[in-house]
Amino acid sequence: MPGVDDEEIAFAVIGIRTNNPLGTCILDCYLDGIEAYFAFRNAEGGLFGRELGVGYVLDDELFSNQVRALEVISADDVFGVFNATLIASGWGDLNDSGIPTFAWNIHATESANRTNVFGHIAAMCATCTQRAVPYTVKVAGATKVASLGYGVSENSKVCTQAVADSIDLYSAEIGAEMAYFNDSLGYGLPNGIAPEVTRMKELGVDFISTCMDLNAMKTMAQELARQGMGDVVLYHPNTYNHLFVAEAGDLFDGDFVTPQFMPFEAAADNAMQTAFTDTMAELGRELSELAMVGWINADAAYTAILSAGPVFDQKSAVDALNSQTDYDAGGLIVPVDWSRQHVPPVEGDAANDYALECFAPVRMSEGAFETVADPATPWFCWDNTTLDWAEPTQTVFGG
Repeated sequence: MPGVDDEEIAFAVIGIRTNNPLGTCILDCYLDGIEAYFAFRNAEGGLFGRELGVGYVLDDELFSNQVRALEVISADDVFGVFNATLIASGWGDLNDSGIPTFAWNIHATESANRTNVFGHIAAMCATCTQRAVPYTVKVAGATKVASLGYGVSENSKVCTQAVADSIDLYSAEIGAEMAYFNDSLGYGLPNGIAPEVTRMKELGVDFISTCMDLNAMKTMAQELARQGMGDVVLYHPNTYNHLFVAEAGDLFDGDFVTPQFMPFEAAADNAMQTAFTDTMAELGRELSELAMVGWINADAAYTAILSAGPVFDQKSAVDALNSQTDYDAGGLIVPVDWSRQHVPPVEGDAANDYALECFAPVRMSEGAFETVADPATPWFCWDNTTLDWAEPTQTVFGG
């Protein structure tokens, strides 16, 4: 069996390090989480008498994800693959080869309908409305909303439209309306964003949701402050970066971001979260969003093999994980039904969607984060069988 001997179950890790346009830690931070999880499980005795290990790490250099995937397939020397990249061109090849693949799922198209690819979240409906941003608008007490995104990224454009559609859908219930929409900004805001901020100021915008990277969010926050709009609330898609926010001081005070797992700031007495933070500290690794994604992906790989039993192979492990109908990585994520959630959901149909629509927002304050919900129950959730507006229920998973 590829990657398995009497002593070890080996995996490859593919991700972006070189040519990363975001300038953030992706591959190495993701690897931190995988290695921490393996260390945690190996300290318990491993899995069926074998240790879990990373056989090798491949930098896809932004544009070579498919090349790296084909190298792994050709080598046929690892049991499974972990993947964290910005251009997921190799996921189809990995899926079709039957190699269990565990991924940072920010790619709705590349993860859809691929039953050998398991994201840290399930397959997504990029165009669907959601209640998360509208509820955050309500929490912020805002009334005039803007939705902004990049023109060169189809993902960003679709995301920007979905946010606007969500505000429109729940406008009456939240007492707010769309005031400004722009999905044609240059990637990274190379020319700044002064004219757009001026226009939003004229329109009375007091809440801005974007589908842009954290560096662009910093540029926007600085321009807002320069034009006397520092009290405008920003909803960040991916600024759950503790060092970045700490270095920004009070620039993001009052802003919101939603990690796709239980926030580090939660106090839910979760054994898996404690294991993550303790093991990362023991290894001298920094807590990060990508490290937690790596940890969650590694847990999925462990769960797949454990569920398959001591006489396992790649297919039986995949089949075992695909039979899991309530997988939550020990309470770290919203439960996934892998028997149906490889198929992207569609608006108004819960057949392939999460049973609950949930998010766990945090608010930025003085360079740090705090949960919006009670730290013991950090998730806000709605019944996903209906699109009707309702006040969310606070909850925690993994109990």
